[in-house]
Amino acid sequence: MNFTRWLAPPTAKEQYMNAVSELAAVLDQVVALVDSVDEQEWSAPSPCEEWDVRGVVEHLLDVQQRFLANLTAQPVRTQPGFGENTQLLVSAFSEEGALERLVPDRLGEITGLTLLRILMMEHLAHGWDLGQALARPPAFDEEVVKRTIDFAQQMSPKVPPALRRFDDPQPVAPDAPAIDRLAALLGRKVSA
Repeated sequence: MNFTRWLAPPTAKEQYMNAVSELAAVLDQVVALVDSVDEQEWSAPSPCEEWDVRGVVEHLLDVQQRFLANLTAQPVRTQPGFGENTQLLVSAFSEEGALERLVPDRLGEITGLTLLRILMMEHLAHGWDLGQALARPPAFDEEVVKRTIDFAQQMSPKVPPALRRFDDPQPVAPDAPAIDRLAALLGRKVSA
């Protein structure tokens, strides 16, 4: 039996496929959370102080549509629902060459992979917001969240202050779950 293939580092294509699969899993959890919101919960306050639950979902939908337009270089022509929009994103990121190509963003031209990672960070952070607001925290994969923390720490110094969208990092226990550490890194007050 040849174990060399199993021990070899993943190819770029395999890494890209893994990144898209991880994004799809995060989006699926956020979609499930959004689908679970009942009529009274839409106006519940969220840890993202400027938005209630409806505001957080509308923000994520806006981010999804903007990123889809950036990635595909086509304007979003319809207003699909939240779940449908996430499927369009996963499909667009899955296309051959999508993660390697340069795409426009408010930060300048970035790779599709960087765009995916920013989208992942947005959905993890705001998924945490929704989970806190609804008292139904999603069970995001700990390793995916840890990689997103690393990405956020590397990316943060490169973002000009005028373009920063998250508040200053907040204190959090070093042994807190990764999603709480990410939330605190992105300015959320995390209770002990």
